[in-house]
Amino acid sequence: MEFHGDESDVPIFWKEDREATIAKLVDEAVEMLKNYREKDYNYDANVILSEAKFVLKVGRNTFSGTVDQVRQNDDNSFTLLDFKSSKFPPNQTFLDVDYQLGLYALACWKGVFKLPDGTMRMLEIPPEKLVIAYYQLRDHIPYKRNGKGFQAGDERGDPRRFTSRSRDQLKVLKRDVAAIASNINRGVFPRNPGTINCPACTYSGICTGDSRIDGLSASQVKSIETLTIQMEEAA
Repeated sequence: MEFHGDESDVPIFWKEDREATIAKLVDEAVEMLKNYREKDYNYDANVILSEAKFVLKVGRNTFSGTVDQVRQNDDNSFTLLDFKSSKFPPNQTFLDVDYQLGLYALACWKGVFKLPDGTMRMLEIPPEKLVIAYYQLRDHIPYKRNGKGFQAGDERGDPRRFTSRSRDQLKVLKRDVAAIASNINRGVFPRNPGTINCPACTYSGICTGDSRIDGLSASQVKSIETLTIQMEEAA
């Protein structure tokens, strides 16, 4: 049995033949990278940071992460790119409220980045100067057959899904994240049952209950109620 390299207790199950699957993935990766390079908006881009690590203070908590890419545009605005290779991109509503993308935007404004020369510096890009692009790399994989509105060999459309954050949105984000982090630090992990969350959750086998507070102690329930009030006030 094959196991995940970083987690020796996590087995890997191949739905189809292992070698054939790997060969297909390699072919798709080559197509993605080739077509990515051929786009003028990528080839001519002024990339100022790539795979850039940052630290960001939110409330009493310090977050660290890595931004895939930051580009400076001709009009002196900036584009933050988050590259993805999943088969199904999220909808616009998700992109407009996603915490991860919001934290990236906040980091570009208030965080400290590690530069290629090893120094640390704030980018200080205000939200009104920043556009966020969720970059769906698989859209560079051409269709294999003809279909309605497309032909074999066509790419799957513009891989960039754009969103942004205002100063007010980032203010709300900071309050939300601080409140959530506070409960995590106290060991409070409320359920979030739903038809989307539960089927994909790795803890579904041991999680029981139909509400967010089933199985929690009185103090934990109070923490959840406090968190809810804080987030409602922030909104």
